[in-house]
Amino acid sequence: MRLRGPLAMAFLAPALLVMAGLYAVPLGVYLVNSFHRFEAGRILPGWTWETYAAFFTDPFAYRVIGQSLRLAVLVTGLALLLGYPLAYALHTRVRRPGSRAAVALLLFSPLVVSVVVRTYGWFILLATRGLVNTALRASGLVDTPLPLLFNLRGVVVSLTHILLPFAVFPIYSVLVRLDTTLKDAARDLGAGPWATFTHITLPLTMPGVVAAALICFTLALSSFVTPQLLGGGRVQVLPLVVYQSTVEINWPLGAVAGLTLLVLSLAAVWTLNGLLRRLPSV
Repeated sequence: MRLRGPLAMAFLAPALLVMAGLYAVPLGVYLVNSFHRFEAGRILPGWTWETYAAFFTDPFAYRVIGQSLRLAVLVTGLALLLGYPLAYALHTRVRRPGSRAAVALLLFSPLVVSVVVRTYGWFILLATRGLVNTALRASGLVDTPLPLLFNLRGVVVSLTHILLPFAVFPIYSVLVRLDTTLKDAARDLGAGPWATFTHITLPLTMPGVVAAALICFTLALSSFVTPQLLGGGRVQVLPLVVYQSTVEINWPLGAVAGLTLLVLSLAAVWTLNGLLRRLPSV
């Protein structure tokens, strides 16, 4: 049944009101705050570009933006590199429905655990005497413990694990909709497994890969808890600047940093959505 006119608006109105109340209004307040000034511990209302000018002429801001983008790109790349083979194996190697459901449940079960708990779990694994360094030293691969905590490396590893289910699910959802007769036709024409994968499976599943990249990139770019805990203050990203500015009641600076984060996220969404529209659908 297709709804039109006033009845359709009646159904849409509650959702639109919630969006307006919880998203548009706070965003408008944020925008207004960005034009205020912060001076001597006080917020001075007004309309000025001073906070924008101070933020975008500060080299520290560009280091933070660069580190935020670097973190998001690294985490997205690793999540896709790990997530695609995992989704492919789940689709092609796990035949029995019960086994597939069990693997999927195991894969997605970390999502029901708080990010804080999972991040603290990585403290145990990545510590100087943690499981990872102990295993590396026992195997003889390293003589001294690797510095895996309070740096970008530890944050990337932990955040990749946290976001891995968000990479697997979109790719797997495209894989299950892939027309298997295309692969059969490729094999009948003499294509081997690798040629079938590179010429049929991978191109047709790229919409899932781009969707996974979009989800992982935006979540990694806006991540707060993991950089705060595992970064130990040495991994400065935009969400941390927003938090610190808000705690210090410097709302104009927090608003400018937050709007910068929003613009970067929207640019990523616009770019990847444009790429998604150009890809073939299964």
